Amino acid sequence: MELKIKWDGTAPGLAENRLSLSAFGESLPLLLASLRRIATNLVGDVFEERQARGGRFANAARQLDIEIAELVKGSAGFDSVITFSTPLGSTFPLLDFAQSAGTQLLDALDSEGRGVAKNASVRRYLQALPKGITRQTYSLHLNGTVLQEVSFGEAVLPELPMEAPYLVQYSGNVIGVGFAPGRPEVRIKTETGSITFAATAEQVDAALRLRESEVTALGVFQDNAHRLLILRDTKTAATPSTRESAIYDRWQTVLKRLAQ
Repeated sequence: MELKIKWDGTAPGLAENRLSLSAFGESLPLLLASLRRIATNLVGDVFEERQARGGRFANAARQLDIEIAELVKGSAGFDSVITFSTPLGSTFPLLDFAQSAGTQLLDALDSEGRGVAKNASVRRYLQALPKGITRQTYSLHLNGTVLQEVSFGEAVLPELPMEAPYLVQYSGNVIGVGFAPGRPEVRIKTETGSITFAATAEQVDAALRLRESEVTALGVFQDNAHRLLILRDTKTAATPSTRESAIYDRWQTVLKRLAQ
């Protein structure tokens, strides 16, 4: 199974029909990772999930490789072969990994390049390509026959919606704080692990005062980060007035976003 790739544009090396390792060195491993991720999903679809996770099918997708055969003369790109090395003592009689994974790879490239979300691994590959590519073409060949071809200009990557913020609450002990001029933060050790909250200077001072007590932390989680709202001694119940003052007065902007 052959995979042919061609890039046109003003990215480094393209005008001279050369492939720059500096410009493309980050993206090409991501292309291989995309192919292997697709193959992993194929294993899960064809075989039972338990078999796909372990046993002789566990590392099947890792046996796929993209081997560059030659650079395309008079162009910026290369001809390559998608290979699959069957592990010693294993057989895969019902699944053509190279062709099946290659076909789904081109489908995902076509969708992601047009701004339709389909495959996060392929999206990371397209994001890593150098700036200045005006046309990119991917084609699959088998025994001299073109099975599939995808061509598009600069990728118009899908804009995924941001994760909506939501309230979180943890109980545990203060195990660390951060001070200005660094990032003010409070670290709480819970039964399942440690949580780091972005905090104000006043909240850092409160955490120091509560370092000998079990505390309850109320915060907001968004974009894989925590922001501290309230930190109190677990044994001290928050009164309605305290709660309203801490939440509605100080964090009304955040809560308005939560309500949207």
